[in-house]
Amino acid sequence: MPDSSFGRYSGGLHGRRAAGRPAPRPWERSFRCPTTARRRPAEAPARRYEDFIALHEEIAAASGPSLRPLWWTGIAAALGGGLLAFAAVIGLRTMVGVEVPVYAGGHAAPTAAATSYALCAMAGTIQATALMHLLVASAARPVRAFAWIGAIVVVLLTILPLTLKGPFDAALATAGINLLGGTAVVVLLSAVVAGSQPFPQDGPSKRRRRRR
Repeated sequence: MPDSSFGRYSGGLHGRRAAGRPAPRPWERSFRCPTTARRRPAEAPARRYEDFIALHEEIAAASGPSLRPLWWTGIAAALGGGLLAFAAVIGLRTMVGVEVPVYAGGHAAPTAAATSYALCAMAGTIQATALMHLLVASAARPVRAFAWIGAIVVVLLTILPLTLKGPFDAALATAGINLLGGTAVVVLLSAVVAGSQPFPQDGPSKRRRRRR
């Protein structure tokens, strides 16, 4: 049978007979290039996938610090901060006449303004706790990273009320409450994580240095 441009019809290579060679499989005849139809040795798995699996197993086997005290502290701080924010707004609006928070305005009722401000304080504390949880699980120095992020957020929360339109005393009081509350949350969560059990990167060499 004559050869075709893609090899013989029987599956042989172009211009050659298949004598002395194993007959190719049916699916190998569908290849247009004869060299692609040849059997190739099984390739070894990529090295990077093996390294990734080993790293995943090492992280899963490592015993990190317990996150239960962190979340108990975060929940307690959220409830306490919410109650303090509610009481501060009620006291400043009813006793002193300062329209805190400044974004609520003077037309809002004291109870509604206090409730919204307390809910914002509780949500911010829970988000800060979740951020610390994420940093503990992923960062090499979670306390330092959280301190930097918390400091930036507290500065922004302190400056933001001063840029809003409203009475200056209300803006100043709101900025002061944000500064005190944010600083307290950052310091409290950082202290809880720093006082927990040692992190995996604190090896025996570091402990010996500390003892010396």
